[in-house]
Amino acid sequence: MTKIEQVIDYIDTQLKSRRLTPGMRLPSVRTLAKQLHYSVSTIVEAYERMASMGIIESRAGAGFYVCAPLEPLILSNIEPVREKNLDPIWISRRLLEAPPNLIKLGCGWLPDDWMPHESLRKAIRDASKSPIYELVNYSSPLGLLGLRELLARRLYSKGIEVTPDQVLLTDSGSYSIDLICRFLLKPDDVVLVDDPCYFNFRALLKVHQVKIIGIPYTPQGPDIEAFKQAIEQHHPRLYITNSGIHNPTGATLSQPTAHQLASLIEQANMIVIEDDIFSDFETAHSPRFSALDGLKHSIYIGSFSKTLSASVRCGYIVAKAEWIDHLVDLKVA
Repeated sequence: MTKIEQVIDYIDTQLKSRRLTPGMRLPSVRTLAKQLHYSVSTIVEAYERMASMGIIESRAGAGFYVCAPLEPLILSNIEPVREKNLDPIWISRRLLEAPPNLIKLGCGWLPDDWMPHESLRKAIRDASKSPIYELVNYSSPLGLLGLRELLARRLYSKGIEVTPDQVLLTDSGSYSIDLICRFLLKPDDVVLVDDPCYFNFRALLKVHQVKIIGIPYTPQGPDIEAFKQAIEQHHPRLYITNSGIHNPTGATLSQPTAHQLASLIEQANMIVIEDDIFSDFETAHSPRFSALDGLKHSIYIGSFSKTLSASVRCGYIVAKAEWIDHLVDLKVA
């Protein structure tokens, strides 16, 4: 038994013998250290452990006190467990309404102090000096040409060769997926998602009244055997995933898994939507479906909402030219 455990056992004996009762003040740290011939740090650690167990409590400036006993648990007051599926749309709304200090697990929102605040302020000031017609008029349906050219160059570094006319700017990554779903899906179509996946994927798909099938996600990517089985049983239309840094697992797609999946997707005549908003945070490059198949069966999307500013409202879709034409029509409709 360690010294800390011996101190806890000593206090526990005092409680059981009723020498210490609820509401009573415990000996000060220094007094008990002197009495038991232990260091002050040992007593502090023992008290803190007991406080974490709810046996004693610390009162600011007054020391430690014995906690009152918990009220007895009355089993008759406990209702039976009711199975309830979590509604992803409800989750999305609650998280958007949540206070800023709430940790929003799985949302992909970066800490506020990671964001480039000063760079944003400077960019907004610079943009405000643009000619008035650029500030008040509509832009090209595809979006600002200069940004599309920049994105095309960045995509080339990932092995995705496209022209600026294959890049469509949108309001966000979520809007991009919604636009693609409107273009490709009809009610009762089957869509594969990773399990677990970014919960907003399910919220978006639920709106389009499709059947969602989860594929177990491993450290190397989706489980290949489960993916094959889902294709054979359900004949899916789409697969939505994060090829780079996967949300919420943080895994990255391995080369062997990517090549096997690309082959399965082509054979099944499926389409993969590749959500790649965190690619800039990768420490080592991972494969992209869009690079492997040249956008034949894939659509690549990105966004600056999570990594720059949600208020900027800027995402983008990269696809083959004929699909971009249809998506532009839906965007302006």
